[in-house]
Amino acid sequence: MGKLAIDQLRERVRGAVVAPDDAAYQEARAVNNAMIDRRPAVVVRCANAGDVVAAVDFARENALDLAVRGGGHSVPGFGTCDDGVVADLSGMRGVRVDAARRTARAEGGATWGDLNAATYAYGLATTGGIISTTGIGGLTLAAASATCAADWA
Repeated sequence: MGKLAIDQLRERVRGAVVAPDDAAYQEARAVNNAMIDRRPAVVVRCANAGDVVAAVDFARENALDLAVRGGGHSVPGFGTCDDGVVADLSGMRGVRVDAARRTARAEGGATWGDLNAATYAYGLATTGGIISTTGIGGLTLAAASATCAADWA
């Protein structure tokens, strides 16, 4: 995969596309756990759902591994990979609250702090992460995986 492919990806997304030769690469590839030191071929800082689709398509079209980074708190480093595509959702932190239905919808990069801030105004709350910077998606999927594993054990 060369510069031409990266340039074509840049044309398909609204957010930033960061490659190893870009000044922002070291920051874009970093995760919260400093013990994880992976070097993706490209980091797509997704701004919207269309960017997510473009990142997934790009990984598939180029036979590259895909890692999805939500809130960025993954201790084992699941939000990054070597020589693949990182779809960084941390810029997608919107939370929509439907007070009448007592529900909320969160974008892929939203954290528990984002959810709590949005629902507080309506007197709503939910169980979940106790650390406000933990991503909703990652913690929810990890909990679901643990539950499924326990059910199958």
